[in-house]
Amino acid sequence: MKKLFLFLSIILFSFQAFSQEYYEIRSYQMKFRGNLKSLEGYIQNALIPALNAYGVSKVGVFKDYGKQEPVTLVVTIPFKNIEAYAGYRAALEKNVVYQEASRAYFDQVGPDKPLYEKISTYLAKGFSGHPNLTLPTKDASRIYEWRTYESYNEDALRRKIAMFNEEELRIFDNVGLHNVFFGEVLAGENTPCLSYMVSFANMAERDANWAKFSADADWKRISNDPKYANSHSRTVRKFLEPTAYSQW
Repeated sequence: MKKLFLFLSIILFSFQAFSQEYYEIRSYQMKFRGNLKSLEGYIQNALIPALNAYGVSKVGVFKDYGKQEPVTLVVTIPFKNIEAYAGYRAALEKNVVYQEASRAYFDQVGPDKPLYEKISTYLAKGFSGHPNLTLPTKDASRIYEWRTYESYNEDALRRKIAMFNEEELRIFDNVGLHNVFFGEVLAGENTPCLSYMVSFANMAERDANWAKFSADADWKRISNDPKYANSHSRTVRKFLEPTAYSQW
């Protein structure tokens, strides 16, 4: 019986590991008066159709809530596994339709054609407790809250991820912090860190449900648990709204 239990545990662990998605999260930091129309035309008419054809079913595209200037455009791409992520750039290079649709964007070069300052990129692996993208909120006024938790070191990050998997994800569900994705950042700026998104019908729901979270008895219990103490050092938060062509 013990051998059967061990075998089933190994199978379950292997399935969870295999099913965990990977996320490429890009932030296009536009130049002041940069050609946002060219970038958005590329993403909407070239990149998203090519990624969909490659097998990425949902690409999220967002702008800062509140219409800040210069604009930051956030693109989040979920891949079913690391092999899919590793192969997509080569697939796009071979995609003739994509190359043609990208031509105007590719030609947007030179000091007289301002576009963006840089692209900041995270590659993240989905948590075992939330291995796949979910899109719980469909309201036209929906907003997304994107949070990155930096940690003091790798062990602190491991403990913070364990806190989510073992306790915090469940509390999020209970109080209405609608989980979208959660990922351990494998490469990118400000590591070690994790990054996640939650969504809301509007800012009023966001404020009300975070207040429920702060008052939750289980949250108060685990936030004082010594095994999770000092598990993250800094929180970076952005409020986002989807573009008209976002698939989230």
